[in-house]
Amino acid sequence: MKISVAMCTYNGEKYIKKQIESILNQSLAVDEIVICDDGSNDKTIEIIEQFQLENPKIISLQKNQVNLGSNKNFEKAISICDGDYIFLSDQDDIWKKEKVKKIIQYFYENESLEAIFTNGELINDKNEKFTEISLWDSVSFMEDQLKNLNDLYLHLIFKSNMVTGATLCIKKEIKNLILPFPDIKNLHHDEWIAVIIASRKKIGYLKEDLISYRLHSEQQIGTKLRIKKNRLKNNHLIIDQILGNSIPKSYADHRRLAKVYYNNYLKFKKFSNNQKNDSHFIFKEISELNLEFFKKCNFSLKKTNPVFYIFTNIIDKIRGKRQFNKQQTV
Repeated sequence: MKISVAMCTYNGEKYIKKQIESILNQSLAVDEIVICDDGSNDKTIEIIEQFQLENPKIISLQKNQVNLGSNKNFEKAISICDGDYIFLSDQDDIWKKEKVKKIIQYFYENESLEAIFTNGELINDKNEKFTEISLWDSVSFMEDQLKNLNDLYLHLIFKSNMVTGATLCIKKEIKNLILPFPDIKNLHHDEWIAVIIASRKKIGYLKEDLISYRLHSEQQIGTKLRIKKNRLKNNHLIIDQILGNSIPKSYADHRRLAKVYYNNYLKFKKFSNNQKNDSHFIFKEISELNLEFFKKCNFSLKKTNPVFYIFTNIIDKIRGKRQFNKQQTV
């Protein structure tokens, strides 16, 4: 068994030392760390090269001649890794000492899985845990409401992506399924991987905080602390309704759910239109499924409050929102 780490860097001099140290100090050692730097002009390269001198058989460094951006840089790093298991790594987090061991053990216990993600704690610039809100809380992952892998898939395609790439580990054999990453605005590599593997019902997760996920002003992609009691309550309600654990009752319930389905319809339709390989069919199916559920919600809105439905439709038409042609409407 060989364990790889695919790490992407860009001007990460402030935090990369602690991240590399945390990876090298795992209770189950990794075999290679493939680092792809996207044109850093600070001391990032200098720091990495010092680690290389100390760990020449483990760390390899690829310096991009042109800036590829986060998605394509991760694509490059993953493609270079030849381990049986490939851990994705940001440059500014800190791994818990048992992270690799626990994830590999979970793969052994669940051989059909092709990808695993985990929870994490949130830390600040000073490496301090500064909130009781977890990484999963911040991305609205309602894990306590899931019963099986199909529920996880429904959560992912109907509500939101809860898979943070910095916690993700994949098997080598899925590289041909997920690469190359498409060049689509606002589509990040972790969501792309998650949807494809979840559609195969082969993505799992560990509840433990196995990384310290850093929040700071220089992040290219990061979670925002926007968790409020009302938002959490609404998210729980929406997930309950999506999973079939409860039925929307009020006009507000139906409308909230309709918005979720419609926005997902547009998003996955865009993904489908930009793909010409097998993943096109996955995203086309997801898009059409969201459209079907939107239509059902739209019909329920009419029945629940016809007058208010007409009024809100007029407002939406003025604002240019959720307008369908005659063939698409219910």
